[in-house]
Amino acid sequence: MKQVSTIHRHKPPKGLIAVYAVLFLYCGFNILSFLLLFSGSLKGKSELFSSSLWALPQSPVWENYIDAWNIGKIGEYTINSIYVTGMTILITIVLASMAAYILGRINFKARTFIMSFIMVGMMLPPFVIAIPLFDILGKLSLLNSLNGLIIVYVTKQLPFSIFVLTSFYKGIPYDLEEAAVIDGASPLRTFAQIVMPLTLPAMVAVTINNLLNVWNEFLYALIFLTDKDIYTLPIGLFYLSQAAEYSSSWTILFAGMMISIIPVLIIFAVFQKQFASGVSQGAVKG
Repeated sequence: MKQVSTIHRHKPPKGLIAVYAVLFLYCGFNILSFLLLFSGSLKGKSELFSSSLWALPQSPVWENYIDAWNIGKIGEYTINSIYVTGMTILITIVLASMAAYILGRINFKARTFIMSFIMVGMMLPPFVIAIPLFDILGKLSLLNSLNGLIIVYVTKQLPFSIFVLTSFYKGIPYDLEEAAVIDGASPLRTFAQIVMPLTLPAMVAVTINNLLNVWNEFLYALIFLTDKDIYTLPIGLFYLSQAAEYSSSWTILFAGMMISIIPVLIIFAVFQKQFASGVSQGAVKG
C-alpha cells in the first residue's frame, strides 16, 4: 500500500498576511519615490515643469549632478558628512566595545545600575538635551565646529552601541578566554584577538545603525553649525531646498538628494544580512 503523506501545509495567520501587505505597500512607496526622484534629477528645468511627474526624461541631463556638486556645494557637504560620520563611527565602536566588554564579561555590583543608566540614555529625545549641549559646547569653544558635532554624535550613539555589544559579549563562552590566559595572552590581547572577532555581526549592525543615524542627522547639525563651509549634507540640502523655491533649481536639489542617498543605499545593500543578523542575535541574547 502507498503511504499517504500526513504533512499539511498550514496557511499563515491572517494577521501575518496583513503585516506583509503593509510592508509590501511601504516598500513599493519608497521604491516609487526613489525612481521619481532619480527621474526628476535627470530632467531640465523647463522639462520638469512642462512634463508629467510620471514622464521619463526625454534626454538625461547629467550636468545636474555636476551643478549640484559644484554650484550647490554638495561636494563640500559630502566631505564634511564623511568626516563627521567616519570619526563618529570609529570613536563610538572603540569606546562601546571596551565598555560592553566590561559590562558583559565582568560581574560587579554597579553593573545593573550602569546598564539602567545606559537604557535611560537611549530613551532621551534629542530635543530635550539640545539646550544643555549647546551650553556645554559653548563653554568648551566647540560651537560651529565639526569636532564638537562629533562629540555630540558619539555621546548620542554610545548607549545603543553599548547595549547591543553587551548582549553579544554575554553570550561568548568563558572557555575561550581561559584558554587564551593559559597560553599566556594578556587581557588586552585576549580582548583584541579572541573576543572582538567573535562579535563581528554585532559590530556591523552597530556600525550601520550609527552610519544611518549620523549621516541623516539634522537637528543637532542645524543648531550647532552656523558656518556654511562646514555644513553637513542634511543641512546643505535644507538650505538648497530653500534656494530652489526662489530660483526654481529643483533639478539641482534632486541631484543633490540622489548623491546623498546612493552611498548609504550601497553600504546597506552590501551589509544588510550582517545588519539583520547582528540586531536579531543581539535581541535574543539580550
